[in-house]
This record gives sequence, structure tokens and C-alpha cells, in this order.
Amino acid sequence: MPPESKTEPPPDDESALASVGPSKVDALYSKCAEAPQGTFFIQRELASMQIAESTGQLLALLQELTDRHLMKSLELHDGQPCWVLRTREEAEKLRQMSADERLLYQMIDDAQNDGVWSKALRARAGLTPQRTNKVLKALESKGLVKAITNVKVPNKKMYLLKDLEPSPEIAGGPWQTDGEYDLALIHAVSNLVEKYVREKTWKQVPVGMNRLPQDIEENPRMHSVPRNMSIQLYPSAKSILRYITEGQFIKEKRITEGYMEELLDMMTLDGRLEKMSATTYRTARDSSFGMNGFVEAPCGTCPVFDLCGNEGEITASTCAYFTEWIDARAEDR
Repeated sequence: MPPESKTEPPPDDESALASVGPSKVDALYSKCAEAPQGTFFIQRELASMQIAESTGQLLALLQELTDRHLMKSLELHDGQPCWVLRTREEAEKLRQMSADERLLYQMIDDAQNDGVWSKALRARAGLTPQRTNKVLKALESKGLVKAITNVKVPNKKMYLLKDLEPSPEIAGGPWQTDGEYDLALIHAVSNLVEKYVREKTWKQVPVGMNRLPQDIEENPRMHSVPRNMSIQLYPSAKSILRYITEGQFIKEKRITEGYMEELLDMMTLDGRLEKMSATTYRTARDSSFGMNGFVEAPCGTCPVFDLCGNEGEITASTCAYFTEWIDARAEDR
């Protein structure tokens, strides 16, 4: 986040200060409130709203809003000043704080989801350890800030605003909670992933290559064969994440595509998934497939299984893989 700066109206424009009234202050606030929350406003954009009659008056309006904690004055990376709106509820809470509470709160607010060490707060504010702890406890009791643990330095406290989630560097990503891997979450998401990928990449067909058709219809026994589709259509981290997100299966954690790839790689190492390409996956063959001679044969994993028949371009008699498999079986005997 840009560093906080201070708004100062031109010293030679005293008339601008006198001309600022409640109606113009409220009008500028209301106009800015039409934008999405968290929008940064630069001076040119604020001037184009045509509420202030001059640059001096605009800066005076901004100073009034800043003094009332309805706006926060910041500085962009290029040194250009900007402003961001606070809600009226937040402004009211700030007005009711003591000076020390307000100072520490604004430091924590500036840090956003990167958080700030309690020792750094104490040093910047020039407070004693006892006073710092007392102020932080007061802010926590008011539900404004929270203490968090940095996975890299778990024995030291960091603080951030109550409604913010810590950055992945601090929290360790969605697969960790309080610095430890959340095995229950990983297990739940892995099962959802495996179910989704299996449905997308395998299909159930009747077993019975050497049985009469009526026997298959009366007492079908099913097994899985790969779906006939191109490698590019197999599930990817992006499509799997979309399934998890749109299904709202996980509401407490935000999982990004990068973290989903991390989980898929782990599932691949565990033998639950197979990589079909650099970005696509399918579930590994079920362990029970080893008991099924058809699935052990190349036919069980053939991507053009549906096109194979007694006649045509694709047949068992012309399949090099099937012939090789038959020869290998004969040698084993």
C-alpha cells in the first residue's frame, strides 16, 4: 500500500478554507463513495467531479475529510498524492479512539495483509512495551485488529486489521492453519479433486468381452475405461479450481491456481493422479483394475477404444500394442 501522506491546502488561499462548508464536504464524500470500496483517487480525478471551485478549495475539502477520518491520505510510488475513502462506521471508531490507539491502528492499517510486528509498532510509535501491549489489547477488544502468527517466525506476534486475511508469505497459504498443515482440509479437497477428475476422465462400461449380450443386460458387471478425448480436454488446475470454487465446497480459505497446482503435484506423487501433459491430469487406475485382464490389456487404457471394432482402420488384429501385449503374455507362460 502507498505510504500515508499529509494534505496541506496552499497557505495563501485562506478564502478556500473559509468557503468549505458541510454540504461540499458531504458532496465530495458521497461522490467518491459511488466508486468501488478501496478505490484510490488522485487530485485530477477529484477535481473533475466539479464539487470544489478551485484547487485550494479542493485541498481544503480533502483536509477536512482527512481530519474527520473519512478519508485517508496516501502517496503513490511515483510520489503523487492520492486519497482513499473510509466508511462512516470506521471513521466513527477512529474518532472514539485515544491518540495512541489511533496511531497504532493507522500503522496496522498501512501494513494491510502484510501485517506489522509488535516490536516495530512500539519503535515507530515511541511507546513503552507496557503501553504498546495495553493499546493493542484495547484495539483487539474493540474488534479492530487481530494478532497473527508468522509461519516463518512463530514465536513473535504480528498484527493486522480484523477483517483482513494475512498474505500467503505469513500464513503459509491455504493448506496451513496456525503454521501447521491442515490435514483435514487437504484430505477434503483431495477427495473432491479425485472424484471430479475421475468423472471427467474415466467411464463405466460393462465387463463381458466373452459373454452373451443377454447375460450382460441381465447381470451387468462394470469397469472403468478412459474417456475418448484429446489430452487438452483433460482436467487442469484451472478447471479443477473452477469446480471447487463454483461449488462453494471450501468457504473459509481462498485457494489460488498456484496452490491448486501444488496440491495436484502432491496427489501425483502419492499416486492418486497421473499427468497427461504439463498441465492436465487424470486419476490413476484403481487398484482393483489389476484383477481385470481386459484393463491390463492395452484396450483398457486406449483413447480410441470406442472406435475399435472387427472391421475398419482400428481393429485388434492391426493394433501393434495389442500384438505386443499378447506376445509378452505368451513369453510369461
